[in-house]
Amino acid sequence: MKENSLYSGALSQVGDGIFQKRFDIIYNLILAAVWSIAYNSVLLVLVVVPYTCKIPARSQNISVYDWKLKHIPLENITGTQRLSRCLMYENQGGNNITKACNSYEYDTTWYSSTIPADNDWVCDKEIYVANVIAYSRMGEIAGSLFFGWFGDVYGRRLTYILSLILFMTGRIISLMTSKYIVLFTFGCIISCFPSTSAVQSTALISIEISSPQHRSKMAKLRFVANSFGLCMMPFLYWLLRDWKQFFILSTAIIIPYLLYSRKMIESPQWLWVSKRTTKCLKQLRQIANINNTELISEIEEEMLRQQYSTKSENYSPLILFSGWRLAINTILQLLIWICVSVSYTVNLLRSGEKNDGNPFLEFAWQSLAEIPGYFAAAWLADRIGRRYTGFYSSIFTGVIWIFLSFYEISSLTWISSGTVTTCLVILNKLSLTVTFYVINLFNMELYPTSIRQSGMSLGNLISGGGNALAPYVMYLGRRYDARLPGVILIVASLTSAICTFCLPETLNVRLPETLEEAQNFGNRKTRHTRDKETEEERDEKEV
Repeated sequence: MKENSLYSGALSQVGDGIFQKRFDIIYNLILAAVWSIAYNSVLLVLVVVPYTCKIPARSQNISVYDWKLKHIPLENITGTQRLSRCLMYENQGGNNITKACNSYEYDTTWYSSTIPADNDWVCDKEIYVANVIAYSRMGEIAGSLFFGWFGDVYGRRLTYILSLILFMTGRIISLMTSKYIVLFTFGCIISCFPSTSAVQSTALISIEISSPQHRSKMAKLRFVANSFGLCMMPFLYWLLRDWKQFFILSTAIIIPYLLYSRKMIESPQWLWVSKRTTKCLKQLRQIANINNTELISEIEEEMLRQQYSTKSENYSPLILFSGWRLAINTILQLLIWICVSVSYTVNLLRSGEKNDGNPFLEFAWQSLAEIPGYFAAAWLADRIGRRYTGFYSSIFTGVIWIFLSFYEISSLTWISSGTVTTCLVILNKLSLTVTFYVINLFNMELYPTSIRQSGMSLGNLISGGGNALAPYVMYLGRRYDARLPGVILIVASLTSAICTFCLPETLNVRLPETLEEAQNFGNRKTRHTRDKETEEERDEKEV
């Protein structure tokens, strides 16, 4: 369209220089890292550390274990007996009459304090932890729906500012009301409502003021920054050891961005599309000034004369299920989103609760594994294809979950070693990162431009639902049977592998450009010719 060409011409005039680089460093690098720390900090403060009933002080002439046996009954868990964590004898005589613990003792080896330990959210109240995380993820889902619409209507800058305000408000509520489960949960929901809208808004601005080559590099760098922030987060808790100090500091790192949010520019492309040409030109002049370039007057005059309009159609999300093949492709992708999200979140939560070694190091190593995971996924997807990469990574994840399940019930020394389990968790995170990358690629390549945003938004929503299920999977293992999470996650991994294998391959294939082509993409009767992608097309896809 002439209007799009006109804006592209103006953007090429202002250049791709100092302004874009400085913007990306501040927002797509530093903000991506600190937001990852601030947003995910709730996962560590809600860790359920090992606990047991508080019993009278031990007599000097009896061993610690025998003393506990006089006060605490044994319970059978996955075929082995252990001291009950939630029951104690009514009297020291051990007359088999038990009662709930009056109070609890917590293992402070790694965590001096956590919210569940401070408030005794254990035993029957342990479900509180799963509920808080699940309700927070539900808030994230609702926020994704709201801000997806809000950002297109009211702009990227206002979305960014509102996201920061809501996050800070929610965190303050949670900090002040940690003893009250309803109010604390409400604060968590408010802080999770923006989800990743703040960093997505800045990423969109960067995309809309940069060349395709620059966009591709910054997209990869933003993934790395996010993983780096997640890696640094446990070290911060390890240093402070107190949940309140950690929560305050991890929230405070967002304050500078809120204070200086008034300096955030609005996307000139969004202003242009929204027919706010005067403001669009003002932003373009600001970029040109920093880049030591100049927007020529002829383009400015032409833009002011031009009445921007668009003939693109707006589709509802239901269009993703129109046509048998398109519906199948969509359903398969949604199933993969659920499976990989459950495994991803359980892997994180499981590391935070590690009690046979340093939980902070395990959390950090598996977060760091995401960085080579992204590069390995990109290399494999371009060599053996998206389908086979996703299939083998899902199978590998299932195998890792089998070994981790044996850890919960096995008496073998080698498999119960903390070092071995840490290595397995790191490999699991590497594999999950590959699967996550592949499903993102499928989301971008199986849908044409007209419905791609709808497809990705629906995938993010379903992914949030998978994240909400994860704490309940952990709860089943802690309270009922340690083998249950492994069984669930092995089935999820196999389901992901089958669904990935059933999707059509998109490597070096002419991708659907219209809704009709998308509705037939993957049918056996439809031939998809091999097609060499241009460098610009690859860059756009990676973004």
